[in-house]
Amino acid sequence: MGYSTAVERGQGSEGWKVSLKVSLNRTETNELFLSGDSMLSWPLDGLLPSMGDDSRPERSGMFVSEVAAQPLGLTIRYAEQAQAERSAAMLRAQLKQIGISEES
Repeated sequence: MGYSTAVERGQGSEGWKVSLKVSLNRTETNELFLSGDSMLSWPLDGLLPSMGDDSRPERSGMFVSEVAAQPLGLTIRYAEQAQAERSAAMLRAQLKQIGISEES
């Protein structure tokens, strides 16, 4: 069970991207559900809209199992680097509190 996270400059003028990928095997996923799936949240300040013409409001959180189920993980886009770094730090702290370690 582990995760990886990165903060990268978006293409062109697309701001900054926070990428999060959580790796859980089937047993770990079952344990997560049995212990109560945890919600990860991130700040909305400086959040850029999703790609495309989606007019729905941006999400401010997602369950760990949801992130783990995404083949490409979670990507959150921010206008400024400091906002993206803050978001990544918050995600790391939440995952550490849950007991999921960062992969090296």
